[in-house]
Amino acid sequence: MLTEAPLAPNEFQTRLRQAIIHTAENARNNRVKLPANFFLGFDEFVSSLPTPEEAPALGQELSQVQLLLNTIIEARVDAITAFHRIHHPGITPAAGAVSAATPRAPPKPSPGPRLIEERTVEFAIAASPTAGRRVINQIAATNEQFFIIRAIHVKNQKDKGPPRENAGPTVPIPPPNPTGAAPAATPAGPLNFIVGNEHIDLSARVELVNFRL
Repeated sequence: MLTEAPLAPNEFQTRLRQAIIHTAENARNNRVKLPANFFLGFDEFVSSLPTPEEAPALGQELSQVQLLLNTIIEARVDAITAFHRIHHPGITPAAGAVSAATPRAPPKPSPGPRLIEERTVEFAIAASPTAGRRVINQIAATNEQFFIIRAIHVKNQKDKGPPRENAGPTVPIPPPNPTGAAPAATPAGPLNFIVGNEHIDLSARVELVNFRL
């Protein structure tokens, strides 16, 4: 499990820039196209620092995102077309005046730390069906981090089936050969495969689960 460790804001930003470079290099080596100006979903931290309280958790999330992206890239997909981190803002209690006539309820004890925390990412890829299956299987089987695939949407890139080819000119049937010799073989045309070359667009929502034990 990729754990959270102490991390200063400037150290997180340095790690982010290194991760962006390594991810781009890995994609280039595997011939996977990335979105333009791809910052692994951490766009807001490329030019600004997180708070000291946010940096350790962001460092852990960065390691998890790197692992997920490397899994997708090394499955040899055609392209990563989208990648987003879903923010989970905390619930802020509404501030309002309390009527003097209304008795105040006794304060409730604050809940303890959550034992399980989730972060969510959404991504979209273009790939062959084989590469798409490999991505899903490898995400589910990863031992370094607990991923939960919450939703998958798959669409064929071609909405319509292959067109029916027009029949060529009719070949005349040769007359029977009285000599009994075998007729000359008709040269076969090139094979045209109409199935098996499809590519798909796959999008998924994945939760990055952390256990606070």
